Amino acid sequence: MNVQEPLMEEYSIATQAWKLSSCDMCELARNSVLMSGFPHEMKRHWLGAHYTRPGPPGNDITRTNMPDVRASYRHETLLDELRNLFGEI
Repeated sequence: MNVQEPLMEEYSIATQAWKLSSCDMCELARNSVLMSGFPHEMKRHWLGAHYTRPGPPGNDITRTNMPDVRASYRHETLLDELRNLFGEI
């Protein structure tokens, strides 16, 4: 059995159960790598050289297949939430 098969099955089930789009799945995969315990070098390989930058500058669409507009929306939403919690940042 290929090591990737169980992971692909999990992604397939998630896609069907929650009716996720391919864009949703790309974001989920990207976030999984970001939050993983993988070393920096491996994350850089899978996500791009600037993956630590917030928003679109940290998104290498050729590696993540996640549109910059989605990365921008997530970053702006995070900043709004932080402003709500802590005031101006």
